[in-house]
Amino acid sequence: MTPRIELLAWDESGLALLQAMNIPAQKVYLGGPESDAKLLDRHTRYLTYHRPGEVEMLRISVAGAIAGSVGYWEREEAGQMIYEIGWEVLAAWHGRGVGTLAAAALLRRLKPVARHPAVFAYPTPENAGSNGVCRKLGFSHIGTGDFEYPQGLASPHNIWRLELANWPPQGV
Repeated sequence: MTPRIELLAWDESGLALLQAMNIPAQKVYLGGPESDAKLLDRHTRYLTYHRPGEVEMLRISVAGAIAGSVGYWEREEAGQMIYEIGWEVLAAWHGRGVGTLAAAALLRRLKPVARHPAVFAYPTPENAGSNGVCRKLGFSHIGTGDFEYPQGLASPHNIWRLELANWPPQGV
């Protein structure tokens, strides 16, 4: 059965979500857990990420239960402004298609207000779940490159690109 996804604005409850996701098993592909100070800083920034077409960070709700987060932000890539998309789903919701459904809902939300033609995602090669989300949503794998994330930790990441004008592919 396909879960019913709703994207909710980031609010004060987002700090508890960040804390729930800040465990070694959740952060294996994201450089490990963050300090309490970094979590609070991230939460404070996310509270301001309500600018459609520029930056949004949202909570993922599945039938009323908070299951993770999904967002996009602008940045420069090879001299061109693009969007980067990211998501994180609590372990209890893994394997149920929540990441794919949430990222698809976010792309549907972004497309009519987008100021840039492309969306990129950068999961590590070992992150089968996130690479699978990219494949299912019609992103094109364009290579692998070293990226610094978190700050101070460079490692290989897959580079996935999606052209918003051609989205959604059939079946999404």
